[in-house]
Amino acid sequence: MPMTRDEARELFATAKLDYSILTPPRIQRLRTLINAKMKSSGLIKGQYRCRQRPIIRPCYAEIRCKASYFDCREAITFNTDGFIGFAGWADQQNVQPVLSGFAEWVREVTQ
Repeated sequence: MPMTRDEARELFATAKLDYSILTPPRIQRLRTLINAKMKSSGLIKGQYRCRQRPIIRPCYAEIRCKASYFDCREAITFNTDGFIGFAGWADQQNVQPVLSGFAEWVREVTQ
């Protein structure tokens, strides 16, 4: 059963995580996990992947993605107001690699 965006946000909250974990190495690891899920998904003509460099600032981080017909869309954004955005442009199918990578990352961070 596919994960929803709200379930992913609840996973983060239930794990009692906060933005103090948004360090460059951890965000890079999140990018790596999401990128691998995007590539292996076969979605968007097999061109679906993360852009190279995430943006990391105090209380804010974002990972952007690209495919054959777009170059710089949200994969995941940790907004300054505490909201976590997951590929707001994507339908329930195309967001799955992002949510799956995020869920794996939350499990890693909490171990």
